[in-house]
Amino acid sequence: MTVLTQPTGQSCTVASGSGTVSGANVTNVQVTCVSVYTISGTVSGLNTGAQVTVQNNSGDSTTVVTNGTFNFSKQVTSGTPYAVTVLTPPTRQTCTVTLGSGTVSETSVTGVQVTCVTNTYTISGTVSGLNTGAQVTLQDNAADLATVKANGSFSFGTPILYNSSYAVSVAIQPPAQACTVTGERVSA
Repeated sequence: MTVLTQPTGQSCTVASGSGTVSGANVTNVQVTCVSVYTISGTVSGLNTGAQVTVQNNSGDSTTVVTNGTFNFSKQVTSGTPYAVTVLTPPTRQTCTVTLGSGTVSETSVTGVQVTCVTNTYTISGTVSGLNTGAQVTLQDNAADLATVKANGSFSFGTPILYNSSYAVSVAIQPPAQACTVTGERVSA
């Protein structure tokens, strides 16, 4: 004996549902039904054409291909812990989960949030040959400025999105010197 159709919002199991009839009525078949709940949430920030795979309790996974709501396929009973994590992040993005863990308590969980952001990278390099007491002002993409007052490393303050271009140049030369940019190195 099996359950042909589960009742809405419940999961039923059968115990002692099979055997051999041997001269007496079968009276020990037990059907037990419990309420079940879903785990769901919302994905935001996912780039067009990207996808993120999230999973619950290291087993039930779902792949989301657009911003909006998602649901895990496995329903759980009240008192069951849940822990939603990112299994496979989208290319060039990082996703974080908030409100993704707890214990189911007589209601479906709907507030899991998965927020994705495009990865960014810093532009940095090294200055060499700068005279003592001098300074050089560098710029990235004709906007982000970095004033360097000594030989050594420098970094621009504005990160660049993945697959975006950068162009480091000298905005203000130091007195009596000419600085040039080669790769990530500025030479005076």
